[in-house]
Amino acid sequence: MRTRIAALSLLFLTAVPLRAAEPLCGTGPETDARLHALRERNQPRITTQAVSPPATLRDGSIYIQADDSIILGDRPFDLDNISLVFEPRSATSFAMRREPLRYVEPAGAAVANFQTNNVAPFWVTRDVGFTFPIFGRSITRVHLTAFNAIELDEPESQGAMMFDDLEAAVHRGAVLSPLMITSVKPRYLAYPELFVDETPDALIVTWRSSAGVEFTYDIQAELHRDGTVVYSYRSVSRMRWGAPILSAGFDPATVPREVLATSGEPVDDAIGAPPNLAPMLDVAGIDVSRIAESELFAVRVRLAGAIDTSSIPSGQTLEYVVTVGSEVAYVDIDSSSTRITSFTSLSPAVGGASVRVDGDAIEVFGIQRDSALQAARLVRVRTYYRPASTLVDQSLVNVLFTAAPKRVASDLSAVEQGAVLHVPIAEPFVLGALDPSEVYQRVQPQFALSDYDYDAIAIYQSFYTDIIFFAGAYATRGNAQVSGIAPDATFAGSARAPTLLHLNQLTYNYNAATKTASKVILHEFGHRWLYFFSIRENGQNSRVLNPLGAHPAAYVDTRSVFRIYDDNESSVMGGAFFSEEPDTRYKARALNHGYSWTDLYLMGLAAPEEVQPWFYLNATAPALPGAYWPQDGIIVSGEKRTVNLNQILAVHGARKPSVATSQKHFRVAFVLVTEPGKDATEAEVAKMNEWRALFARNFAIATGGRGAVETTVVRLGKKRGVR
Repeated sequence: MRTRIAALSLLFLTAVPLRAAEPLCGTGPETDARLHALRERNQPRITTQAVSPPATLRDGSIYIQADDSIILGDRPFDLDNISLVFEPRSATSFAMRREPLRYVEPAGAAVANFQTNNVAPFWVTRDVGFTFPIFGRSITRVHLTAFNAIELDEPESQGAMMFDDLEAAVHRGAVLSPLMITSVKPRYLAYPELFVDETPDALIVTWRSSAGVEFTYDIQAELHRDGTVVYSYRSVSRMRWGAPILSAGFDPATVPREVLATSGEPVDDAIGAPPNLAPMLDVAGIDVSRIAESELFAVRVRLAGAIDTSSIPSGQTLEYVVTVGSEVAYVDIDSSSTRITSFTSLSPAVGGASVRVDGDAIEVFGIQRDSALQAARLVRVRTYYRPASTLVDQSLVNVLFTAAPKRVASDLSAVEQGAVLHVPIAEPFVLGALDPSEVYQRVQPQFALSDYDYDAIAIYQSFYTDIIFFAGAYATRGNAQVSGIAPDATFAGSARAPTLLHLNQLTYNYNAATKTASKVILHEFGHRWLYFFSIRENGQNSRVLNPLGAHPAAYVDTRSVFRIYDDNESSVMGGAFFSEEPDTRYKARALNHGYSWTDLYLMGLAAPEEVQPWFYLNATAPALPGAYWPQDGIIVSGEKRTVNLNQILAVHGARKPSVATSQKHFRVAFVLVTEPGKDATEAEVAKMNEWRALFARNFAIATGGRGAVETTVVRLGKKRGVR
């Protein structure tokens, strides 16, 4: 069973303001699975690329340049300071050429400012001023969106992480965009101001995002009376993602298909779900098809009964997990929404085009890996009833994916001048994913970093990768060889291994300030032991303290043992310091800087008798999240339920080794990954030294001096004795 990653709060922009979700911790099996899939998808590209030069050691930290095996799937924007001209050749084809920049400075004030006036709808409607011929249609009115798009029909929310190949292929509506993005954006990118200029023969639309702290852009689209479309890129600063696209729209009900495989399954064999819901989770068969000779494929899951959201009880979810080879997509349906995590995204979206619910079938779209090659892959479908985590049914079929004749994406900076391209025309630019395992495998032999000697590898980067969309940081792998703190299967394998900490860009977001930078690294290092346990409550094993994964719920009292910055602090892992108010209400202080007694016990730094009973608040009003921390200062009502250490012992047994013999001294290597061909600057070296010192200081304070961490890497590893 997988653990849901908590608090990836998403934007359903037809109902809420346009704003970025707060990126929190991405620790969880979904992140690990996605990294594994990315490694396999990018392997052909990796084997053809030169690797980075050897790492260097400066002031006790390691510095290594990135390459295609360290940063997976990176496709940075490369159309700076040019214009793309698309001249129609038919209803579905355009001749394309590149020209020197022909950007037109907007003449008037902005017609919309999506940064300041950011309540849905996320578009404005505008008359073109003439009849614009495009895709066999005659257009007189368009919708101009906050996502740098001209939609020919009423837009829908774009909730995927990045507008990648899959999103370009399945976008339902007809769209023109010089740089299409989605509603999931990094915190320091501002939505744009929108300018519109008219001439007798053209409508000129400009999107200018200049208020962002890190990311800005100034781009333009021209629609000409003769059907010509021009995209111009005056500036794209650090924002290296998005997709130039011309698409007539994708209608899954009408596109031609080639069936690659099909299977049938007996029905009425679903178990573990209420009788009225069981048919919706009972897999009757799987059909896998290629779409229109392209690398786009569809997995159609046939069910024994039609999806009826009105019959799903509040708080319950039907989940469909579709695996193609190593790549996984999730569909979660409850009474009010459908949440989708596509094959190419980690971040779940409310709604979206990569999945279609069609009566008694769910269709999941994907992009074929190694599309130029023939490959056999296992397609597996599993259904679950949540939150009970009950596996209801599963089915599988072997599929032979033949080579795909057509590609979704083009390299617009390299296609021959005047080449005729057929819609959809797109070049999705995406930020790659840093692979912590590859970083460790590179530096481990060079600096003799043995799995026994090192407890964690703290990895920062000097540039941006896709983590800015879904998390502040995350921890992966790792095995401290400790029992009694989690289910036996939580830590894979029996060999000791360091926990790999992906700590994001060196000065970005949480890393921009001392307190929050400390919070991030103490939190991720805490995942070496935390927060995977269950408790025994009312005779049953329960995850009530951490229902959404490896973090305390926001309604758990996790007050810190030792103060670092403020009074009334709580655990960096989540929860809060709750003080009782009149009328059985509680005030939450979310000053999450240290570790609780429970944390210290699980880390081997506190004896069982030191862990005093703590509590959580049941059925809070207003409801508090199932992970991380509440709003600081919020006052809630709820039923106080006391918890003690014996409830953990009843499930997992005593911690081994105990506090008497547990490890107290830890070693963490700090690594900075820099851009290809670039060495670390003096400022970056200084910042690495600052974060190392901060971590060592605050870990000692948070543990009351019971634990110490060494962060200096020496050139030659030394065998260490028993700690």
